[in-house]
Amino acid sequence: MTEITLLRDITHGGRIAQPARIAARLAAFVGAARTSAHLAVYDFRLGDELAEPVVAALTEAAANGVDVRIAYDASKPATGFAKLGADPAPPGTAQWLHSRLGESKVGLRPVTTPSGQLMHDKYVVVDGRRVWTGSTNFTDDAWTRQENNVVRIDSTALGAAFERDFEQLWESGDIRRTGLGDRGTITVGSAAVSWSFAPGEGPAMDSDLVAMVSGVRNRLVIASMVVTSHALLSALARAVDAGVGLSGMFDAGQMGPIARAWARSRSAASAQALADWTTVSARLVGKKSTPYTPTGVHDFMHLKVLVCDDTVATGSYNFSANAEANAENQLRITAPAIADKYAAFVATLVRAYGRA
Repeated sequence: MTEITLLRDITHGGRIAQPARIAARLAAFVGAARTSAHLAVYDFRLGDELAEPVVAALTEAAANGVDVRIAYDASKPATGFAKLGADPAPPGTAQWLHSRLGESKVGLRPVTTPSGQLMHDKYVVVDGRRVWTGSTNFTDDAWTRQENNVVRIDSTALGAAFERDFEQLWESGDIRRTGLGDRGTITVGSAAVSWSFAPGEGPAMDSDLVAMVSGVRNRLVIASMVVTSHALLSALARAVDAGVGLSGMFDAGQMGPIARAWARSRSAASAQALADWTTVSARLVGKKSTPYTPTGVHDFMHLKVLVCDDTVATGSYNFSANAEANAENQLRITAPAIADKYAAFVATLVRAYGRA
């Protein structure tokens, strides 16, 4: 079984009831656990109203003997992240988790990273067979002010893959020894579902996206916070030059500074990236999000979605070179109905933000 939930900014067409539904669904997902509930989440900071059902589900499951554990990004200073086109670990996640769950039986583990990298995963795996993932952090802004998605899949094989990644993060407490060789493809119902984890398979993730674009025939849709992978930009530009109709969204608040940095650079690689981005972005619509600050509103266009014909790539993985070395997860789902749903959702966003 595969279920998709698509989230919209409440100031641009989203519904006010949406965050309460997400909280209830997450609480039910965790509350159904019988043996284990393992979460790897970059940003976990919910306000009281949304936190209440989620915290209750986690604490009650742990109190009833379920192995509940949460791995999260160890915070680090923001210095240098702007140059890398990445935001630092959000302040407050560790404090939030320990204040809400520190006295419970829920296990908490900070995961360290090399300088400039992130433990950026966003997934829950329950009983080793039910997976919740997508682009969505566990914050009020993620559930109300951003465009995001949640994918829920029931599969023992897929659950085992996410369990392997979680245990690597948990046991090492560091992203650098995780994800290598952890990729594969299964069938769930009528859909082919492939998975991979970074940093171990980070370069392969980028290659998979490039291969999807290079082989596209009829439909090419992208909705990504950033597109800074030079290889992917080149593939997208080649597709446009070949007459493929490209459409989609990006976050202008995040991509603007990156494009300006490319323009200031004297390197040939930056010049080519800027040229490719100029070709690609002319076909896309940008969301003018609020510039990043640690405590400001985070209203990014936060999707990480690529639709090529009947295949959808999505997960925590931004389409960036920097993401290759983060802890990330990505699914590639081949199913016409799911690809249609994502393409229609992005088209709705393009119309909404195009008018703005």
